[in-house]
Amino acid sequence: MVSRRRTRTHSRQRVTSDRAQGAASASSAAFVIGAAVVGAANVAAPFERGWWLTAYLFLVGGLAQLLLVRGQDALTTGPHHPSAFLAWAQWGLWNTGTAIVAVADMAQVMAAVDAGSVALLIALVLYHVGARRPGATPGRNASALGCRYTALLVALGSCVLLGTSLAGALPGQ
Repeated sequence: MVSRRRTRTHSRQRVTSDRAQGAASASSAAFVIGAAVVGAANVAAPFERGWWLTAYLFLVGGLAQLLLVRGQDALTTGPHHPSAFLAWAQWGLWNTGTAIVAVADMAQVMAAVDAGSVALLIALVLYHVGARRPGATPGRNASALGCRYTALLVALGSCVLLGTSLAGALPGQ
């Protein structure tokens, strides 16, 4: 009976985690569509930083989110998927951070750019935690996919810090 209960709980958690991944894929698509709309609007009536906003929505909201979710899914096959709570936290932080940075940068509210950047960095840490396999030991036997995923996380984290710096939003700037 306990085994059945665990199986049902694991099954429900997997469904909820799958929904979070589906939400991330839908959000990614929404950001790409948003980028297309902003790009078209910028062509019709150019506005300050319109191309930056188009690129940001496409690259951060769309492409990066898709790579984060698909990469984590490829690394966590079988029963090693992240918990539903972790999957929803990743999704929420990434999308909230992306939206805050876009709006705050356009409005030139640097404290809010900082807040959005912190949300993005925390999301990256959670993606790292979610991609780790229980019992796996780092080292020579790390998979090529795992190394590439780690490189993606480091590159995205560096881009968040660089972008925050270029916006003039780093504390002390």
